[in-house]
Amino acid sequence: MALRKDRQGMAVLVDALVFLVVLTILVGAIYSTSDDGPKDDRAELLRSYHSVMLSGELPGEGGSSMSTATLADYLIALSLVGTPDEEQADVVEDMVNGTIAEMEGTEGRTWLIIELGSATFQFGSMPPEEGGNVYADRRELGDGSVVSTLFLSV
Repeated sequence: MALRKDRQGMAVLVDALVFLVVLTILVGAIYSTSDDGPKDDRAELLRSYHSVMLSGELPGEGGSSMSTATLADYLIALSLVGTPDEEQADVVEDMVNGTIAEMEGTEGRTWLIIELGSATFQFGSMPPEEGGNVYADRRELGDGSVVSTLFLSV
């Protein structure tokens, strides 16, 4: 009989119970999606550096038709010509050495391998012979005849 007379109190009690259930579900959802420790962002960092490296513009004269070409464009053009000569390989080396040096200074041993048809060029450090974690970002350019792979060893 006492409960029938106090229906407002019962409604408040049910509202509080529903609020606590919803709050418990939200807290559980938040804790289940949080990281359990530091994430290893090296793969994402490597992807970012590789993208920037390939989209860097060629150093050239302002009037040259290649003055606005990116490294990726240049590599695709080299694959169409055939095996690049030493001067063309030096242009590529000049473009990638700054990024590789920056990564080696902050992240660890870094090297880039570019495959142009049957020719393979390596820039940066030599790959480590001992074990360890090696991250790689591989990009196929053009029709797949150019493959650029950036490696990071930590």
